[in-house]
Amino acid sequence: MKKSIAVAIATAALSLTAVPAAHAAPAGAASAAVTCPGSLNNSTHVQTSVDWLKVRTGPSTSNTAIGEIPGGAAFYFSSSSGTQSGGHYWVCGYGYNGSTKLTGWVAGEYLVWP
Repeated sequence: MKKSIAVAIATAALSLTAVPAAHAAPAGAASAAVTCPGSLNNSTHVQTSVDWLKVRTGPSTSNTAIGEIPGGAAFYFSSSSGTQSGGHYWVCGYGYNGSTKLTGWVAGEYLVWP
């Protein structure tokens, strides 16, 4: 009996680490391919105070969100992609939501800068 309870608790704990469907890339996101200007050879991280950071098809909140990457996740970007728009500094690059690579634009104020 104790062993089956331990297995149930361990199974429940594992299910809590899964990425919620609400944060996965929306259906059809693969068709919204984004090509960033320049080489994506710089890296930083999403601030840990951020739960999820939206990745968009362009540098504006009016552009479609193609998914979200979690706070603390690595983000790789092009130093030549930075642009101001709508009160945000936007950066193009990619990060991962689980095993899904999301390439697009993020608001730079939610990234960690040295």
